[in-house]
Amino acid sequence: MKRTFGLVGGLLGAALIAPAFGAQIALYPTGPSQDSAYLRFVNVSASPLELTPDGAKTSLKLEGDKVVSDFIPVPGGQAIKGTLSRDGHKAALEAKVAAGDFATVFALDDGKQGIRQLVVNEAFDIPNQLKASLALFDADSGCAEAKVNLAGRDVDLFQKAPAGNPRRQELNPRGSLAVQLVCAGKPVGSAVELGALEANKRYSLLILPSSTGPRLITATDSVSN
Repeated sequence: MKRTFGLVGGLLGAALIAPAFGAQIALYPTGPSQDSAYLRFVNVSASPLELTPDGAKTSLKLEGDKVVSDFIPVPGGQAIKGTLSRDGHKAALEAKVAAGDFATVFALDDGKQGIRQLVVNEAFDIPNQLKASLALFDADSGCAEAKVNLAGRDVDLFQKAPAGNPRRQELNPRGSLAVQLVCAGKPVGSAVELGALEANKRYSLLILPSSTGPRLITATDSVSN
């Protein structure tokens, strides 16, 4: 099961540390005395990726169309350890996320058929419950001067967003939104349809490398529980 982010106002702190978040998935147990952080994984490969947490009896697998995991509750401020496996190669995972914050781990190709990790951290801000929140994550250095335009228009969707990785922009809710990845001033690939953007929910656009060049994918930010 998963819960889409709808954490606002005074309920935010209590919801983030609710023990139900960690009790059911059991990858990285959290307890009522621990403040949770949130960690997700992106498989930048056509081959399946598996995460096996240290000391756990369960694992997480990303394969096929499932490229991006939901956010997994983890103990905030503590070292999160495990093993990432893909194509017979293994890489040690060791990440630390501040309590209440979010991190995305990109499992990239290291050029030798192994796994290279890119960890992007994001502090959580209380969202405007009347807006949809959309973030742009860039995991492909090959996309020079990366930006995302509204499809069919030379309008940078994140032109008002603060610089950094990710860049997050609040948008008015809408029934659909199509966007176009632009690298070095030129459109790359086809327009990407995000679907409906709802108020008080968070969404991600992720620029990923591939054998055919940069590509843009979408994800709804959800917490596993």
